Amino acid sequence: MRVFFGLAPDAATTVKIADWRDRHTLCNGNAVPPANFHMTLAFAGALQDYAIEDLCAGVDSWLAQHPMQGAQLHLNQSGYWPKPGIFWLGPTTWPDNLTRMATKLGFLASAVGAKRDRSPFQPHITLYRQCQSPPPAPTAEAALEMRYQHCVLFESRQGKSGVSYHVLHEWQLQPALE
Repeated sequence: MRVFFGLAPDAATTVKIADWRDRHTLCNGNAVPPANFHMTLAFAGALQDYAIEDLCAGVDSWLAQHPMQGAQLHLNQSGYWPKPGIFWLGPTTWPDNLTRMATKLGFLASAVGAKRDRSPFQPHITLYRQCQSPPPAPTAEAALEMRYQHCVLFESRQGKSGVSYHVLHEWQLQPALE
């Protein structure tokens, strides 16, 4: 199974992100279906079932000893990465504990055999894939809020109509401090 850790926006936020993208961006790439919107924390890649079980047990143990808080992110920045051809939406700032959580999940994944990703963490939601050239700037600034209260282990499945993501396991985070 190909798996990764991420945060999933709730249904209302998903609709707002898709609406902003469809109204204010133009890209010569493939639009990501709103059902696939997520914010990747750590990619684990292809793992056997036993490794996924070990990974989930490791996350359970870590979160029991180091509870992580949910929070709200202000999605106000878009960007383009030319090498993978990705146009994305994300926050300009985020809580330190989100970076800590992403880093720890990456270490836990590497402990069960995943290849370690050493790229700097930039929380983002991919809006378009396979962009052939840099997209023009959005016609309006993004100013969307995304609250996260769960960390999710997703499975990435390739099907006839493309890739879809399925929840394998979900961890409740501590309530955000207001």
